[in-house]
Amino acid sequence: MRIKTAKNLTILFLAFVYTSCQPDKLMKDRVKWQVNLETDNKKPYGTYLAYSSLKYFFPDAHIEALSHSFRYNSMDNKMKYNYDGHNLLILHGLDFYISDDEWIALKEFINNGNEIVLFCSSLDSKIERELNCVKENRDGEESILYDKNHEKENQHVLRTNKSPLVLYGYNGRSLLGYFKIETDSSKHAEDTGIAYFSAYPDTLGYEQDRPDFVRYKLGNGHLTLHAAPLALSNYFLLQDGNEIYLSDMWQTLPGNIQNIYWNDYFKRSVESAGIGLLFKYRATRLAMWLAIIALVLYVLFEGKRKQRIIPIIPPLKNDSVSFVETVGRLYYNKGNHTNLSQKMVQQFLEWVRTHYFLNTNLLNENFIRQLTIKSGQPEATVRGLLELIHEIKLGTANIDDAYLYQLYSTIQIFYKNNRL
Repeated sequence: MRIKTAKNLTILFLAFVYTSCQPDKLMKDRVKWQVNLETDNKKPYGTYLAYSSLKYFFPDAHIEALSHSFRYNSMDNKMKYNYDGHNLLILHGLDFYISDDEWIALKEFINNGNEIVLFCSSLDSKIERELNCVKENRDGEESILYDKNHEKENQHVLRTNKSPLVLYGYNGRSLLGYFKIETDSSKHAEDTGIAYFSAYPDTLGYEQDRPDFVRYKLGNGHLTLHAAPLALSNYFLLQDGNEIYLSDMWQTLPGNIQNIYWNDYFKRSVESAGIGLLFKYRATRLAMWLAIIALVLYVLFEGKRKQRIIPIIPPLKNDSVSFVETVGRLYYNKGNHTNLSQKMVQQFLEWVRTHYFLNTNLLNENFIRQLTIKSGQPEATVRGLLELIHEIKLGTANIDDAYLYQLYSTIQIFYKNNRL
C-alpha cells in the first residue's frame, strides 16, 4: 500500500473538516488559542485535522489513538511485530522525556522494521546523546499572545526536500526549531544490545536553512524527528497551501503501512505521577502501608464521638465586601466597563501581592510559573487570566458585557480554587 498523494483528495478533505472546525468562531475566542495538541480538539492548536487526515493518506491502515499516559515499554507483540508490512507510531507534543526502559522498547520497535515519527520542541538528553543530535531553539510555543497574528517571523520558514523552493508557514505561534547534528562519529552511541542508529541522518526538511526534519535508520526501521510540533496544528493546516506540506511529509514514509498508532503526549515526563509510583520503592511502600494501618486503627478505636455536636455559628457579615459590591454595581450600571475592568485587575494584583508575596510589576513567564506553583492552579488557567490582564493594560481589548463577565468569572474561579 502506497500513500495516496492526489492533491485533490487532500483539498477535498480539508474543505470538509474546515466546515467542522468553524475557524471564524475560533478567531473570536481568545481562550481557544491555548496549545493542547489533542486529536479530538477542533480549536486552533488542537490536532483534529492532522489526525483525521490519516485515513485519507493511509486508506488501508488501521488507526488507533493511544492514551496520554501510555508507557512505551508496555507495547504488546501485535504492536511491535508486523510481518506483512510496517507499523507507524506518531508521537506528537512539546516536551519529550522517557525512561531508559521505554527508550529501549522504542528502539526494539524500530529495529523490527517499524517507523516512528516524533514531533517535539524539547528532546530527552539520552536520545540526543545516542543520536549525536541536539534540539536547538526551544521557545515560543506557549508564550503569551498579545495579538493572534503576532508571529510574523513564522510566515515563510518551513520547506521540504520534495519542494525545496516552496516555503510554508503562518501567522501564529513559533515554528522555529532545528536539530544540530554532531559530525564527530567517535561520539556515537554505546552498545545497547541493539543495532546502531545510522551515524548521519537523512535531512527531509528545513526550518529556513537549518535541518528540522531528519530521519535515522535503525535495523529495518527508521526514527524520524520533526522540530516544529505546531506544524500539525489545525491553525497551521487551515492556511492556504499548508496541506501540501502535510502531504509531502507523509510521503517520505515507506509503503505498506498496516497500523498507525498516535500518541499526543503534550508534555511527557520520565515517570508517571500516579499512586503506583509510591509503591515502587521499598521505603515509601512501607510508609504507605504503615499509614493505612494507622488510619484503620484510628477509625476502629477513635471513631466514637467524645463530645457534643458543636453548633454552627454564622460568620459576621463583612460590610466591606458589601461596599465593594455596591461600588462595582455603580460602575457597571453607568456602562463604564473599561474603568471597572481596570479596577478589577488592580484589586486582583493587590490580592496576589498580599497573599503570595509576588512582584506584579513584570507579568512575564517567570511570574506565570511562580503564580502557578504557589496557587496550585493549572498553568492554562493562570496563563489565560494573564492574557486578559495584558489586553486590559495595553488597551487592546473590546470590553463589552461579555468580556467583562469573562474577566469576572475567570478571577472568581481563581479565588475559589486557590489552595490558601
